Amino acid sequence: MTIARFLLTGCVLAVAAGSALAQPGMPIRYGTVPSVRPISAEESLPVLPPGRPPAATARLDELTTAMQPGAVPVDPVGTLTGAPGAVPGYAPGSYPSPYYVDGPGCCGPLGRDGRVGYEVHTYSGINLPFGEGLADRMNAGWTVGGGVRTLFFDPTHTQAWTIDLGVSYTHNWAAGTDDPVNLFLRTPAAQNQFTGVVTAQPDRLVFTAIREVHRTSFNYAFGRDVWLWGSGNTGGMQGTNVRVGAWVGGRYGTAHVDQIPLNEVNGYSRRQNTFHGIYTGAHVTYEVPMGAWVGFGGVRAEYGHDWTNLTPPIQGNIHYVNIQLTLGVRY
Repeated sequence: MTIARFLLTGCVLAVAAGSALAQPGMPIRYGTVPSVRPISAEESLPVLPPGRPPAATARLDELTTAMQPGAVPVDPVGTLTGAPGAVPGYAPGSYPSPYYVDGPGCCGPLGRDGRVGYEVHTYSGINLPFGEGLADRMNAGWTVGGGVRTLFFDPTHTQAWTIDLGVSYTHNWAAGTDDPVNLFLRTPAAQNQFTGVVTAQPDRLVFTAIREVHRTSFNYAFGRDVWLWGSGNTGGMQGTNVRVGAWVGGRYGTAHVDQIPLNEVNGYSRRQNTFHGIYTGAHVTYEVPMGAWVGFGGVRAEYGHDWTNLTPPIQGNIHYVNIQLTLGVRY
């Protein structure tokens, strides 16, 4: 009897709680009994934003089925966007790709800039050193080099900023025994025959002839190019073209000098060190389109200054002028 009385009391309380939660206007509470709004309560329906495009009038099978002869072509883009209309220069039902920006498409180049071009080029020519000290004892030499260039075109593709990276090697014969000079030459380290300790020796001042000078460097430059006969981008040139340009840059590399000590029979000494320099130059090239490539060739001239410490105690800095031929391709 006691258990039945407790069960009856619990059922009454549960029914009373459910009726209270179901009353309109009561706050919704989360618990073991789910909250259910009565059907009579007003529901707020969402309002669609204005400007909604009209519903499509063409069926999917009309857009995917081959058009029969004499049938009116369906405008798929207009059907989906609500703005029908054919694109001039294209057949009915055909549209340009938004990703094909170099052709007659609708979008054109993105932003306010033109294309980015790339070049591989090489050059070779005469090196004319001048100055005091070491440069005064150097003869005309030869330089070879090459590199890669990135061109950032403007929207007209008739001008471009350039970044050039490359390497070069220059060799010059020197006056030799015709104009010797006192130089500090390296002295080999000495080893003590009793203790085995190796001790560095000071340089010795010797009457020396300078035979050759070698320079190898990594080069970097920033410049500006202008095409005189129209667009210069790959695929956009209408026939041959002429380009002029200029740049300024720097070098960092290694150099060594071959020396002949005159106080020794068949003597030889070599002194090597790193060097750095700056240079500026200009070029004129004649360009020919070759499908997906543009070939070019021309002449270039540079003035530069290299800081070296190859021949102490005399001045080791070198002024020079390069006159070179250049060949390359752009893509």
